[in-house]
Amino acid sequence: MPIHHLPQALMPQALQHFQRGELEQAGALLRRVLDTQPRDFDALHMMGVIEAMGGKPQKAVELLTKALSVKKNNPFVHFNLARALIDLGKHEDALAHHRKATELAPGHAVAWLNFGKSLFELERISESISAFDKALQIQPNYAEALNNKGLALTELGRITESIACFQQAIAHQPDLTDAHWNLALEQLKLGKFDAAWNDFEFRWGTEGYTKPVWAEQKPDWPGKASADPLLLWGEQGIGDQILYASILPELAELPQKKYVALDKRLIPLFARSMPGFEFVDLATVSDALGFAEQLPLGSLPRFFRPDLTSFSNARHPYLQADAGRSAELRHKIARGDQLVCGISWSSKRQKLGPYKSLRLEQMLLPLASSRLHFVDLQYGDTVAERQALQEAHGVEVQHLDEVDNFHDIDGLAALIQACDVVITTSNSTAHLAGALGKTTLLLLPSGKGQLWYWAEINGTIPWYPSIQTYRQATPDEWAGAFSRLLADLEKMKAAPTR
Repeated sequence: MPIHHLPQALMPQALQHFQRGELEQAGALLRRVLDTQPRDFDALHMMGVIEAMGGKPQKAVELLTKALSVKKNNPFVHFNLARALIDLGKHEDALAHHRKATELAPGHAVAWLNFGKSLFELERISESISAFDKALQIQPNYAEALNNKGLALTELGRITESIACFQQAIAHQPDLTDAHWNLALEQLKLGKFDAAWNDFEFRWGTEGYTKPVWAEQKPDWPGKASADPLLLWGEQGIGDQILYASILPELAELPQKKYVALDKRLIPLFARSMPGFEFVDLATVSDALGFAEQLPLGSLPRFFRPDLTSFSNARHPYLQADAGRSAELRHKIARGDQLVCGISWSSKRQKLGPYKSLRLEQMLLPLASSRLHFVDLQYGDTVAERQALQEAHGVEVQHLDEVDNFHDIDGLAALIQACDVVITTSNSTAHLAGALGKTTLLLLPSGKGQLWYWAEINGTIPWYPSIQTYRQATPDEWAGAFSRLLADLEKMKAAPTR
């Protein structure tokens, strides 16, 4: 934001450095000013902004709060202080300053935009839409406000309206990467695959998506056979890698040498399941591998999944568990006529994980039955949760120490195969169970935590036909989803799947 009223001789120099992006030089001059005049408003304000830009939000908050003690009604300081508080995860505190900024500068579209963003983070979705609308009244072609309004509409399940917002944002600002990405995700939910995949490529300009250097240095594979060695490589976590790998069997007959780089935990399972490829550890890939072309797995659907009909080309299941190990595990988990239910209830995914997860008690108490036997498929340390559940409610969850559900994915696949059914939230266990063709009952949230690949098209998830979904009607309300899931479990108990 603009920094005004720079009286000291050093301040014009500091401002010039700041405007050129030379933050270190600007900071050095500002510290000299503050050494002699610790309550200089402009120096405090600019230094606070620099600290925030340099990834030091706590220091920024201290400086900007001090600036407000000098001039409490400056809207730009309130605005910048709010942004620093958001970086600290203090959205409630930030909201107050964003609101104050809109009161002091009611005609400032950016202030309304950021007020809306804070409301959105606090899950006050309808209010956030009102704030974005206010920004758009001031600046009708404000692409970022349109993009954020689209995100809010998505949270309310108003997908058609959200798509319209993203399209308008792109029309006004064609290089707005986030709008392209958000548009792709919503189109995928509706099964508009051909329209979505080109915008899906804009993911590389969004948070959390970075190509390795070796990928940037080699040309993208154009989706056609050639004589050149090809590297296909996994992106994001193992769930995403499993998802996109459903296309790999369709490439098995390509004549060129085909490397597939994955999380090394997946390699034993994939090597068994998919002949015709050489699987390598993604973490060790370098030019020494000798590939001439490359493509991230998430770009394969652009060539091989242009429409719903193309999903009929997929092989299901496309992963094969170790049959001998699975038989051994079945012997250990079988309980007579009880239905063996493998369960997984938590996602460790940053930001979205809490919205997709349940507490173990929250998942199992509605399901507890003498005809159900629960087996732990959850990765991570689950001892405390399992013990607490058994002590408080007498519900046992069997854990097999010989299978490390995080590091031994091949073992986890064998354990999933040994179960009659899997009950899980949205996490990598769901992807693995779906790829194995295991009957899977998937509990999904409404609002935040919804992911495009779980969308049902014509009553089926195209990527994983063996998965059935049970969705919240509203956030935090699981009763309806569990009621439907219980009804389906009753049918399974009457006729076990094994």
